[in-house]
Amino acid sequence: MTASHALVASNDAPRLLRTLANHWRHKFEIRRDDEAHAYVPFAEDGGADFRVEGERLRIEVRHADAAQRERLQQIIENHLQRFARDETLTFDWTAGGA
Repeated sequence: MTASHALVASNDAPRLLRTLANHWRHKFEIRRDDEAHAYVPFAEDGGADFRVEGERLRIEVRHADAAQRERLQQIIENHLQRFARDETLTFDWTAGGA
């Protein structure tokens, strides 16, 4: 299993997480342990954890295949940037666990 993580600063990280979870809930069985956390099972062998930490959103992506993990990172970036409204988000992915 390969993993990567990013900390993304946002003016409204809780809203980003809520919007993302609502957007994907029609396609995936989203696990929300609380308002600050969501897990999205993108595939049988991969998924992503999202956690609000103050004004940042911590994202950890795991997938059995490194190329598919990188593809998930791009999908997540594209969706979050679209939901970010007028702010530009910066994603600095680091290999390994958070």
